[in-house]
Amino acid sequence: MDTIPRGTSRIISMRPATRPVQQYLGSMLDHLEVCRVRKVCKSWNLMLGSKGFRNLNLEGRENVRELLSRFGDHIGAFETRHVSLRFCAALEMSDLKLLENFKNLESVNLDYCQKIKNDGIRILVENWSYPLRLSLFWMPWIDGKGIEHLKTIKTLRHLNISGLTHLEDKEIARLIQSSGGQLTYLDLTRIKNVGTHTLRAVGQQCTRLQTLRLYACEQFSDEGLRLMAKGCRDLRHLDLCGAKGLSDKGIKAVAMYCRSLDTLNLTWCINLTDESLIALANCP
Repeated sequence: MDTIPRGTSRIISMRPATRPVQQYLGSMLDHLEVCRVRKVCKSWNLMLGSKGFRNLNLEGRENVRELLSRFGDHIGAFETRHVSLRFCAALEMSDLKLLENFKNLESVNLDYCQKIKNDGIRILVENWSYPLRLSLFWMPWIDGKGIEHLKTIKTLRHLNISGLTHLEDKEIARLIQSSGGQLTYLDLTRIKNVGTHTLRAVGQQCTRLQTLRLYACEQFSDEGLRLMAKGCRDLRHLDLCGAKGLSDKGIKAVAMYCRSLDTLNLTWCINLTDESLIALANCP
């Protein structure tokens, strides 16, 4: 490190950062920092004024309404593709109306947003132009009346409704029949009522499905699994952990139809024997 000899002085010139330097530093700032740094000077304000927020992470924020309003009015909001509001305990159902300001929004995460009830799903759908990915993890207070609003969406590719424990088999099936045509990822973890109606609908509608999570879904049968496997032949990841009603017959159907499987979780499938392993081993 250079040192300044005792008794001498050095004049330090503070020059404005060049645009490449500004752009590099700006790329390293999060959303809140951008708002602060824009106040430094006119040059920074102009440069960061066009900075888009492709991934807007507001996880756990208490002032989430203020932030959604602020970023929704930002010139870069048109670039936003993903908004994460997971664990935002202060998020009100009316706050979801602010999502209409993000015109190109593709993905919304509402995991464990405690104040979002059935009617909140309606508000979300009404103010979301191009939904591709939706996560509603562990919101057991949402029931069939809530997911009924999702039936109008035809563009979903990724749907996580794991932990919505009050959903009935036929309610999930109706949702899949209406909105499952484009799905490549479906997570039904811990929905105890998943059964033949749901899996038949998945097999009929979700022909593009690559990932299906049925973790801790205990009630579906071999026949339901066969109906799913027959229609989802491009499936790559299948989680059947805890499927207590499953036997070798169901796994043989998976081995027969799902030839592209990369991962298969059979933990706690207590009725399986070596016949299942042999069928899977012989799968090309």
